[in-house]
Amino acid sequence: MAPEISIILPTHNGASYLAASIQSCLNQTFGDFELIVVDDASTDSTPRILEEFAAEPRVRILRSEQNLKLPGALNMGFSKSQGRLLTWTSDDNLYEPGALEALRAVFLERPGVDLVYADYSVIGPEGQLLREHRCSEPDYLVERNCVGACFLYRRSVMERVGTYETETFLAEDYDFFLRTFLAGFRMYHLREVLYRYRVHEASLGSTFGSAQVDQVAEAVRRRHLKPWKREWVRLRRRVRKAMGLLTSS
Repeated sequence: MAPEISIILPTHNGASYLAASIQSCLNQTFGDFELIVVDDASTDSTPRILEEFAAEPRVRILRSEQNLKLPGALNMGFSKSQGRLLTWTSDDNLYEPGALEALRAVFLERPGVDLVYADYSVIGPEGQLLREHRCSEPDYLVERNCVGACFLYRRSVMERVGTYETETFLAEDYDFFLRTFLAGFRMYHLREVLYRYRVHEASLGSTFGSAQVDQVAEAVRRRHLKPWKREWVRLRRRVRKAMGLLTSS
């Protein structure tokens, strides 16, 4: 029988935090999931670490001999997934134990929702709490990636909007979320901290720098948003905020 949720975990030379990331998935209070780890041509001790989890029935390990980069590795993982609900996580981040259960509950309580996302903590290299990040409402996607790193969506979303675009590396998640928003899927912000996002010197954001990430994100906006569309969403957001329907900024 197919699992309820598929989690994709791509990794490229992420041995430092990989075991903890995998364990945070296995420690979930909701257990009907598969975890597909994609070893994206790692040359460090990643393969050895993955061997330690090979006997876990919920874990599947895929390996690419060629470095596909993040969007390519995600697509490789999702192509093998079976879950009705989909998500992905990073090799240096952590789920809170009740994350999947809380995210899934939104779909049960609100059948019209297609994608749910939650707030998260920002932690340092040793796991120390730096701050809590409160996400914004979906309308802010025309300005920036307001979904963040903790999310869950129906398989029907990917079936309609497509997989992750390889040419949008560094903003592949933003590109996917923006396509989802513009396709008319209903997105819901769950105001609970369910994830720990780690910042450290080897993370993608640190390696490439915020300026490069912002440049790719702006290219994504230009690709998908006509100027009138961005202004229309901004106007709608102002109206909704004035009516008390938006609480995040």
